Amino acid sequence: MGMRFRKSVKICKGVKVNFSKSGASLSVGGRGHSVNFGGRGTKTTVGIPGSGLSYSTNISSHHGSNSTSYRGVSGGALPNSVQLKMNSDGKVEIQDDSGIAITDQSLLRKIKATDSYKAMVQNLENQRQQKLVEVFNEAKAENDKFVEIYKLSPRVDSQEQYIQALNNLRMPVYVKKQFNILYPAEETVYAQLTQEAKESVHGNIFKIRKMRKKFVESNLPNRMNAEIVKWTQQKGTFEAEEAKNEVSENGRYKAEFEANKAYINNIINGEDEAVGSAVKSWIESCELPVEINVDYEWRPNNHTMYLDVDLPEIEDLPEDVVVRLTSGNLKEKKKTQTTLKQEYVNLVFGLAIFISANIFNVSPSIHGIVISGYTQRRNMSGDVNDEYVYSIKFTRDIFENSVLQNVDPKDFCMCFENRSNLTKTMLMKKIEPYKVGE
Repeated sequence: MGMRFRKSVKICKGVKVNFSKSGASLSVGGRGHSVNFGGRGTKTTVGIPGSGLSYSTNISSHHGSNSTSYRGVSGGALPNSVQLKMNSDGKVEIQDDSGIAITDQSLLRKIKATDSYKAMVQNLENQRQQKLVEVFNEAKAENDKFVEIYKLSPRVDSQEQYIQALNNLRMPVYVKKQFNILYPAEETVYAQLTQEAKESVHGNIFKIRKMRKKFVESNLPNRMNAEIVKWTQQKGTFEAEEAKNEVSENGRYKAEFEANKAYINNIINGEDEAVGSAVKSWIESCELPVEINVDYEWRPNNHTMYLDVDLPEIEDLPEDVVVRLTSGNLKEKKKTQTTLKQEYVNLVFGLAIFISANIFNVSPSIHGIVISGYTQRRNMSGDVNDEYVYSIKFTRDIFENSVLQNVDPKDFCMCFENRSNLTKTMLMKKIEPYKVGE
């Protein structure tokens, strides 16, 4: 079916609506955490999970007197340093400074009895929980940006707002630049001549000052006149160039202003070419997590835009979801079929709202949109066919007076005249879409 209308534009797969089918990573590992036991207190280095950041602080230990080196013998003294490794489940492993796990139970009990160890473990647990919250929120946001795409819909503007925008249109005026070279100063020219005299006038040491002074004074009038003539010529050339720029730029500004004014007028009046061009431009600039086609036809005689949308498939939805356990840990599990169907219904109806809101904003002369969505399904013979699953007649006035981010996508769409056969189990059955003029 598809391609019922004359024009077709592809919405490309892109990253403007961030989405990851596999979901966010559950990794919360870090570079490790070191505790150094010493006579001056315990120095702690903490690697923040999931980042390359770290910080150091000193904390005291009531085992400060046991500072001899750990030599691996059973019941040995506290080592000079150990490393604590905490995984994403909160399990802590104590390692020596070579990264080898310490297994001596007597020594482990001594390390775990220190205040510094307890503080360190609590510190790591706090950071782990914070990171888990961040990962959970990121995973949910990635899923919601796709399933709740209707929340990205713009507020639909009224005709009065378009007219106000037209009336507020102002033509810019070129502002000439100022000539910023200073008028020649006698002091500056005098200093230049003085330097030249030092370099070019030579003679008896007793007469040299007088000779150089005479050189400066005799050349000063002519040099000043020359500098003034040079400055005047530069100023004249600059101002003539700016005068040309003023004429040229103001001419360009006027042409652009008139073109913009005419374009907005054409948009307001629903001129066929302007509206069609604006619709094509928006669709081509839009990017979604999946690639879809939008076929469209503008009928200015009844102020209606007809849209056919090649909908995403349910398989395009992420199959896994990240959940938080009572322990605070995260787990990735498969979504139920019920959840997937509900999310798919939200997606396809939300897509109708998102596309239509943007199309309404192309021109206030678009009073209605008939949007029909179809998807690819296999028949009993195994052949893949296009099947329409909804066809909705949207009206501009309801869009203008709705906060689209707060609606339920399915319920909002169902409040308009529509053709949809949605079962209680959220299965979207085949329907016959509205035809042009119907």
